Amino acid sequence: MYKLLPGIMLSLLILSGCSGNDPASVQQRLIVQPDDGRAPILEAIGSAKNNIRLTIYAITDLKSVVPQTPLAPDNSIVQALIDKAKSGVNVRVIVDQNQYTSGSSAALVQQTYKALSDAGVSIRKSSTAFCFTHQKTFVIDGPTATNAGSSGKAIIMSLNLTPGYFGGTRDYAVITTESGVVREISNVFDADFLLPDSPNPCSYAHAPVSTFPPPYPSDTPALSEASLLWSPVNSKTKLMQLIGSAKQSLVLTTEEMTDTDMVCLIKAVAQSSAKPSVRILLSGDTGSNGPAVNTLLGLGLPNLTIRVMPGQSTQSNPVAYPTTLYMHGKQVIVDGIQAFVGSENLTNTSLLQNRELGTLFTEPAMINRLQSVFNNDFTSTGSSNPAQVCPSCKPIACPAIP
Repeated sequence: MYKLLPGIMLSLLILSGCSGNDPASVQQRLIVQPDDGRAPILEAIGSAKNNIRLTIYAITDLKSVVPQTPLAPDNSIVQALIDKAKSGVNVRVIVDQNQYTSGSSAALVQQTYKALSDAGVSIRKSSTAFCFTHQKTFVIDGPTATNAGSSGKAIIMSLNLTPGYFGGTRDYAVITTESGVVREISNVFDADFLLPDSPNPCSYAHAPVSTFPPPYPSDTPALSEASLLWSPVNSKTKLMQLIGSAKQSLVLTTEEMTDTDMVCLIKAVAQSSAKPSVRILLSGDTGSNGPAVNTLLGLGLPNLTIRVMPGQSTQSNPVAYPTTLYMHGKQVIVDGIQAFVGSENLTNTSLLQNRELGTLFTEPAMINRLQSVFNNDFTSTGSSNPAQVCPSCKPIACPAIP
C-alpha cells in the first residue's frame, strides 16, 4: 500500500516551471520565524499598489487589541493592512470562522475583525464548507477582472498573524512571484470569498482516517499548479508522493502528526532497503502525537530520530522540559533537493477537511537555509529534546509492507 515513489515531485516541479514565468525572472524567498520578524511581510504589504488578498486562521497583530501577551508593536501587520486600506488599496480578508466564533482568542480576533472592517477592509468569516480555514496566505497585487495581467507576489505561510508568532514559535513562509502560482491562489481566494456556508457544515474529526462530510469538488475552482498543495483537494496525495520518494534523507517538522497513512508511510520509508536518515521535529511527544511517536520509535531503527520542541511552559501549556521555541512550522526536505513549506499538519482534518495551502520548491539556497535552521533546532542544547515513548498511547496499526 505504501509504495515509494522516487523522483515524482522533482518531475512535477520541472513541469510546473513551464506554466508561468521564465524561471530566471521568478523570485522566491524563504522566511524563517522568529529570525526574520515582521519585516518581509511588512515590506510586501507596503509594496501593494492595487490590491491585497489575505486568508488567515488567526489574526490579532494590532497594538490596540488587548489583552494579549506579548502586545503587538506600533508597526504591526494589521496596522499595515489598515493603512493600505485607508490609502485606497483594495484589501480583502478571510478569517477562520472558528477562530472568530469560539476559539480561545475569539474576543481578540473579533476586535481585530472590527478594526479592519472599520478601516474599509472587506472582511468575512470563512465558509463552514471547510472544518477550518487553516490556510495562511497573502497575495499582493494579484490579477483582477480589470487587470488580468497583473502577477504580483504571494506569501505562503505556516504562521498565524498574532504577536506570539513573531517571537515564540518556529515557523516558515515562502514568497514567490511565479505568475501561475499567484494567479491560482488569487482564483481560489476569490471563490472562497464568495463561498456560502454549507447546508451540511464540515464536522471536525481528529480521527486518523475518518472525515465527514467528504470534500465537495465544487468548493474549489480548477487547479493546475503542480507546486501548490491544496487541502482538501490534493495536499495528502502530493505530500505522500514527496515523503515516499526519500532515498537518502527525510527531514520533517510538524505540529501534529496523527494521520494513519502518513505515519505508516514514514515507517515504510525508514524501513526501506535504502535506509535513509529520517529526522522529525514535533511540538510534543504526548497527546495526539503520542501514537505516532510510539509507532516510529518502537521500530528501534538507528536511522530514525524524533525530537520535540514544546516551547516555554505556560498555565495553558505546562511543559516539563521547555525549549526556546514551540514547533509550529510545517516543512519537509527530501534528499536535500526537494522541499515543502505550508499550513498543512499531518492530520486527517488538515489534509482532507480544511482549507490549507502549501508549496513545493527546489531552489538550493532556500533548501540550504531550511536545512540549516532544522539542524540547529535538532542539535542545539535547549532547542529540542529527545522524544519519549508514551506508555499510555496505543501505536498505530500499519498494514504489512508487501
